[in-house]
Amino acid sequence: MFKKIFSLLIINAIVATLLVGVFNPFSATGESSYSIMYYDWDIVVPDNYSTIQEAINHSSEDYRIFVRSGIYKERILINKKNLLIQGENKFTTIIDGERLTKDAVINVSASNVTIQGFTVQNGWCKEEIYWDASGIKVFSSNVTIRDNVISFNRLGITVATDVTNLTVADNTFIDDGFLPGCYVYNGKLSKEDFLYEVSNNTVNGKPLYYYKNMHDFTVPKDAGQIILANCTNVTIRDVYISHTDFSIVLGFCSNCLIENCTIAKTDGELILLNSDSNIIQNNTISYTLHGICLDFNSTDNIVRYNDISNSWVGISALTSSNNNHIYGNIIHDNAAGFLLDALILGMEPYNNTISKNEIFNNNAGIQLQGNSFNNIIQRNNISKNKCGVLLKYSDGNVIKNNYFRRNFLFSALFMGCSQNTWEYNYWNRPRILPKIIIGYRVIGKMLVPWVNIDKHPLKVSPIV
Repeated sequence: MFKKIFSLLIINAIVATLLVGVFNPFSATGESSYSIMYYDWDIVVPDNYSTIQEAINHSSEDYRIFVRSGIYKERILINKKNLLIQGENKFTTIIDGERLTKDAVINVSASNVTIQGFTVQNGWCKEEIYWDASGIKVFSSNVTIRDNVISFNRLGITVATDVTNLTVADNTFIDDGFLPGCYVYNGKLSKEDFLYEVSNNTVNGKPLYYYKNMHDFTVPKDAGQIILANCTNVTIRDVYISHTDFSIVLGFCSNCLIENCTIAKTDGELILLNSDSNIIQNNTISYTLHGICLDFNSTDNIVRYNDISNSWVGISALTSSNNNHIYGNIIHDNAAGFLLDALILGMEPYNNTISKNEIFNNNAGIQLQGNSFNNIIQRNNISKNKCGVLLKYSDGNVIKNNYFRRNFLFSALFMGCSQNTWEYNYWNRPRILPKIIIGYRVIGKMLVPWVNIDKHPLKVSPIV
C-alpha cells in the first residue's frame, strides 16, 4: 500500500511539474508566451476560424481572440466593442495588406478595442489619391494599440478626429509613423484630437518623440518622428528624419522654431495644424508628399529659406490657413511648387503672401485653387516650369512684380475665374504693350474663353 501511495505522489508531482511548464505564462527569458489555456481565449485563429475577420464576425462583446503565428492576407474591420485581439508573436503573426489597400489593413470602428502582438504591413495603394492608405485606421475611442510592428504601409497609424482615450505604446514603426488629427473624414479638429497616451514607440530604430501640453524645451536630435500637441516655444533643430510618414507634426502649437532639419523620402509632410506664429526656416526637404504644409487654421506663420524638391507639393497652405508669410525659399522639381487650396468647403486660405522665392522646374510653379482669395504673389523668380502660375476657381488674388522666364507651355493660366489682378510682371522679355493672360471663366454651365491683362508689364527684370 505504501509503495502505491508513494508511486502516486511521484506521478502527481511529475504531472504538476509538467503542467506548470505548459501553462506558465512566462518563458524562460521572462517574456510572456501568451499561453492559450492561461488566457482562456474565446476564439483561436485558425483553430476555430481560418481568418481574423471571420473570428471578429463571430465574436461578441468582451471576447478575447488569439491569433496563431502565420501570414494573414486580409483587410480587417473591427466593429465589435470590447475586443482583445492578440497575436502569438509580433514578428511572426503578420497581417498583410498585399499593397492593394485603398483604405487600411485594419479599420477600427468600435470602442474599447485592444490590438497587440502583430506585424501589420503593406497597407498601400500606388494611386496618389489614396495617400492615407494605412496599416491601422482608428475611428473610435478607448482603443489601445500596443507592442506591434507597423511596417511598410503608406501611413502607419492614422487617427480620425473625435477619437478620445487612445493609447499607442511600445510599437515598432518601420518606414511608417503615427498621424493624429486627421480631419479629412469629418471636417472637424479640436485640441483633444492630439492629446493621447503615446509612449515608448520607435521609428526606424529611433525614438518617436511625442510631447503634449509642454513649453520651453528643445527636442533631441535623434528623432525618428516628432509630434507636438498643444506646446509652445519649442525648438526642433538639426534633426534628420527619413522613411517615416508625417515627419514633424504640430497640433495647436505656437511660437515654435523648426530649423536646419533634413527630411527625405517620407510619405507625408512637415505639417502644422491649427498652429500659429511658428517659424520654419533653413530646412532641406525632398521626396515627400508635401514638403511643408500649413493646414486647418494655421495662421501668422513664417516659412522661409527652405530648399524643397522632388515632392508632390513643395509648400502648401490649406483649409483656412491665413496670413502666413512664405518667402526666400528655393522650390524646384515638384509636381506643384506652391499650392493654396480649401479641402473643406467654406474654409478657403486667404491673405497669404508668397514672395521672393526661386521657383523652377515644377509642373506648376504656383497653383491657387478651391476659391482661395486675397493672396499676394509678388517678386518671385518663376522659371522653367510647365506652367508658371495656375489659378483654378480662385478670384481676388494679386500677382505682381514677378519675373516669368522660359515657362513652357504657359507663363500663366487661369481656369474658372477671371477677377484676379496682374500687374508689373516681367514676361520673358521687355514689353511696351500690355500682356494678355489667357484662360476661361464659367458662365452658367459653359466654359467661355477669357483673358486677363497685365496693363503695365515691366521692361526690365524686377529685383527678386
